[in-house]
Amino acid sequence: MNSDKIKGASALFTSAFIYSTFGILIRQMALMFGDGAQTAVRFGVAFVLILILNFIRKQSIYLPKRAVLKACLLGITFGCVVLLFTVSINNTKIANSVFLLYAGSMISSLVIGTLVLKEKLTIIKVVAIITAFFGLYMYSDAILVMSIGIITGIASGLFDGISNALRKTLKGLNRNAILTYQFVFSSLLAAIAMLVMGEVILKQILPLSILAVIIFAILQIGLGNLLLYGFQHFDVNVGTVILATELFFASLLGFLLFKEVPTSKEILGGMLIFAASIISTIDFKSFISRSH
Repeated sequence: MNSDKIKGASALFTSAFIYSTFGILIRQMALMFGDGAQTAVRFGVAFVLILILNFIRKQSIYLPKRAVLKACLLGITFGCVVLLFTVSINNTKIANSVFLLYAGSMISSLVIGTLVLKEKLTIIKVVAIITAFFGLYMYSDAILVMSIGIITGIASGLFDGISNALRKTLKGLNRNAILTYQFVFSSLLAAIAMLVMGEVILKQILPLSILAVIIFAILQIGLGNLLLYGFQHFDVNVGTVILATELFFASLLGFLLFKEVPTSKEILGGMLIFAASIISTIDFKSFISRSH
């Protein structure tokens, strides 16, 4: 690979590791905030930081009216992703939350891509969806008893697929401007959810939890730039597989830090979901043409 591709792959690999740390940060913040409160605070801090960044760089947050509407809608859908994922992380194993998010995201992305964005439904996509459903079947016992951690994990993935579709329609626009609108609406959604749930907003003041909020906010901004750079300098199909290595990082960190040992069914379900993510990125036409 040339140097640009190496840098692009490195950016995506770094993104996968950053994603995997979110579960640990969420657990630390949960000691200080309720689920809705910590989500609102994280997005609020990120919003303030990106405003400061835009001011320092003298960047405008102007977007066309239609793009502003989509960016605000992205803030709502992605706010749902983070809020639901936060609830899931605090109610089940970190590995379970991440695997289920990927399964839900993959399924909703393929459905929305086919029905709304009019992308071609291929045999490979169908196989990927079926494989992901088999992976979800391994969690069927927890789903049937309405385990809050499992249900919210899947739901966060479904909203993630919607968010990805919205991001695709905002291609080519100022990303920092998009993030500015996204963060403010995500924080508003989380604040409303916090009030509706009637949860305890502040449990206790902990320096480590405050530090986790700041780190999380910074990572949310940096992650957007890494993903943008990575996919601009690397093949999207293979790049998606690199990003999916988050599944292994998250499982490893959950085991090392919280002694969370997955059951045999959870391991099998996770392997099927990871296999589905790889299958969904395979381009057999390109492979066949190269072999000839």
